[in-house]
Amino acid sequence: MGFFRTGKIPTEVLVHKVFRYTGARDRSVILGSSIGEDAALVSLGKDVLVLTTDPVTGTASDIGWLAVHVNANDVACRGASPRWFLCDLLLPEKSNAALVEGIMKQIDDAARRIGVAVVGGHSEVTTGLKRPIVVGYMVGVVSKKRYVTSHAMRPGDKIIMTKTAGIEGTAVLAADFANQLRPNIGGKLLSRAKRLRSLISVVEDAQIAMAVGGVRAMHDPTEGGLLQGVWELAEASGVGILIDQSRIPVRPETRQVCSVLRVDPLRLLSSGCLLIAANRRRSNGILRRLRKHGIQANVIGTATPRGEGRRLVKIDGAVKEIKPSERDELYRAIESYRTG
Repeated sequence: MGFFRTGKIPTEVLVHKVFRYTGARDRSVILGSSIGEDAALVSLGKDVLVLTTDPVTGTASDIGWLAVHVNANDVACRGASPRWFLCDLLLPEKSNAALVEGIMKQIDDAARRIGVAVVGGHSEVTTGLKRPIVVGYMVGVVSKKRYVTSHAMRPGDKIIMTKTAGIEGTAVLAADFANQLRPNIGGKLLSRAKRLRSLISVVEDAQIAMAVGGVRAMHDPTEGGLLQGVWELAEASGVGILIDQSRIPVRPETRQVCSVLRVDPLRLLSSGCLLIAANRRRSNGILRRLRKHGIQANVIGTATPRGEGRRLVKIDGAVKEIKPSERDELYRAIESYRTG
């Protein structure tokens, strides 16, 4: 296979070289590491602890804000309320107190907005870094009767998508490549693209869906974008999936940014979008409740028997197999425009 490229480690390496090393056996562990499962579940009496960790590495902008929300999203996808946050700040040489305070203010602001306490972490200056990295750790709690995984989707379930594709990636690209984008899309649209960071959280989306009922599984697409998230959800559940591209909303800001930088919005970092696999009889109720709260929501596909494959019906009617992403489009843009 050779050397890895920037981004997630390939799926086959995770399966064969990472997930097999799980330390001591512990009967309290309900769910550990596997494809499509972004948070662990640990029994705690009548409740379940939900534990997750995720770094922010592909941008130097808003990293504190993003670190809180991307980790809170993974907890929310378990049907839980995020409660406690820890973080590691890894800083490049010649960093100063102003940089540290700026990151921590972002973390504080994001945590207050979703009712999360920042309870600890670590900070250090690390040799070899070109920009700061934040590694976040989020803990939540949910009743044993109410937790959700990514592996319980069944054939016939409807796939609901909230908001739009490529939200986080659009905000990151707009901030990090403003000089390249401004002459092509204008200052107003660029500003709107940057402000998409305010849509990163899916905590409310998940809580609304859970309150309605009928949720089989939830997953938030991150690296690899919407199509990677769809594939991971299907892989975790061991089913096929049929997605209609014409039903996938993409904001004008995302289309413009992706067009200029020549990236695919459906393969672009998509925190802020939530995938909900719902019992088909309850899916309309979930849609209505989300929309009532001002959250855009659409049915974009259906779960099918595994033998039917993972398929995307494109705008022109052609059917394409959905395969796991080799890497997120964000990293391709970074390599193309920072080295080009």
